Amino acid sequence: MKNLTFLLFLFSLVIISGCNNKTIQSTWSSGKIVIDGNDTDWGNTLTYNDKQNFMYGVQNDGKNLYLCFATNDPDLQAKIIRMGLTVWFDRTGGDNQNFGIKYPLNFQDMNFHRTESEDNQSMMPQRNQEPMSADRLKSLLSRKLNDLEIVGRNKDDLTRMTVSELKGIEVKMAFQNSTLVYEMKMPLTFSPGVPYALNTDTSKTISIGLETGTIDLSKIKSRGDRGGSSIGGDNADQGMGAGDGDMNNGDEGGGNSYGRRRGGGGYQSGASMPAPFSFWSEVKLASGK
Repeated sequence: MKNLTFLLFLFSLVIISGCNNKTIQSTWSSGKIVIDGNDTDWGNTLTYNDKQNFMYGVQNDGKNLYLCFATNDPDLQAKIIRMGLTVWFDRTGGDNQNFGIKYPLNFQDMNFHRTESEDNQSMMPQRNQEPMSADRLKSLLSRKLNDLEIVGRNKDDLTRMTVSELKGIEVKMAFQNSTLVYEMKMPLTFSPGVPYALNTDTSKTISIGLETGTIDLSKIKSRGDRGGSSIGGDNADQGMGAGDGDMNNGDEGGGNSYGRRRGGGGYQSGASMPAPFSFWSEVKLASGK
């Protein structure tokens, strides 16, 4: 009987923990949020996720939703910058991943050439992995701030555009000292000149997901074996789970940081890529001040 009571107690702790991680309350925006990659205007409204080492928060007013994500974890920063990040929205609060913003893009989606940058080579997994320096991460990020993709229900339903071409949506990623900060403004409803919106209102609970992509090792290896000039090429499988998916909990990415370039290097047999980062949360929108 004591064992059963103890098991029920542990089970209740798991449920409570899961609920706390699953749902957050958006706060009503005071109009001070500027999408500039700086989280100082969010004050104390960000929530810390100690399992995956990041801060996040959501605000909204009657017209827009505002999202902030920040981390000072070098490994997580490297995953986001190298593998890209997709923010998914499900306006029903369920598990449908049918609308997302991919920013920054995965390096394999950007068709960079080895002759243009050695950074492509360091996408390859190495056995002796070392954390990337802050200066290197900042340099890589600076090359990825111009383009993004609007993602539909199918992973191949992609609309590529520049950040300056967005209408209604605003997005920015930047380093504040050693912290990587991501901010986004997303319209709640459609209006003239605003082709993308959540199509919801402030009485609803929605779902938001954040996922990095993956690196297609077979393409890296084949290009290295051929001595080809491009590590990019066709879009890689981003592992975003387009279509139906589980929006109920986050799955912490395993592994550590990316390896550094090895002289004359190609794909190093026996090495492995770090697992992608994934986090999902339900968000109860604020209905007023």
